[in-house]
Amino acid sequence: MDFGAGIGTFSKRLRMAGYQVKCIEPDLVQRERLEEQGFDTFANITSVPDNSVSFIFSLNVFEHIEHDTIAIREVHQKLKPGGALLIYVPAFECLRTSLDEKVCHYRRYTKTTLRRLVEQEGFAIEHVRYADCLGFIAALVFRLFNRSASTVTATAISVYDRWLFPPSRVLDKLFGRWFGKNVYVLCKRLLLLAL
Repeated sequence: MDFGAGIGTFSKRLRMAGYQVKCIEPDLVQRERLEEQGFDTFANITSVPDNSVSFIFSLNVFEHIEHDTIAIREVHQKLKPGGALLIYVPAFECLRTSLDEKVCHYRRYTKTTLRRLVEQEGFAIEHVRYADCLGFIAALVFRLFNRSASTVTATAISVYDRWLFPPSRVLDKLFGRWFGKNVYVLCKRLLLLAL
């Protein structure tokens, strides 16, 4: 299940790889686009039966949710015992710029705050790391020069994605423990123990 599917960028890739993906998307226009593409789509996660989903992923969504503790509780309820959750979000408040405000980010996370978010709901951590170490450096330089969000162009993003992101993925193997532009956690809902 794609929690915060948007236009379905990742759901489409997973479906092409043979997975059946359901989508949660509160925005009506984007939800209709997903439905037109044949996705089972829900306006909110409360419509999903409890204990029914084996894997939920949420990519660049939790930073947009004002009350992330409520959202993580709802996600936990929908996962089957033993089910997995992947959350990927922007990292480090020191990288906050006007772009964060423009796209309505309530927060950025660290490994510690993301770990705390999922552990307080009873998830068991499998893996937590930073991603895109070169992106961290680029974003920090952007922040230090106090550039406005309007200076980020599609061309600049395309150049970064093509030339800097691939080596950043390799370097993450060395530096992902300490820093990156993003942070992610893979965790599992604990199995229910029979009494």
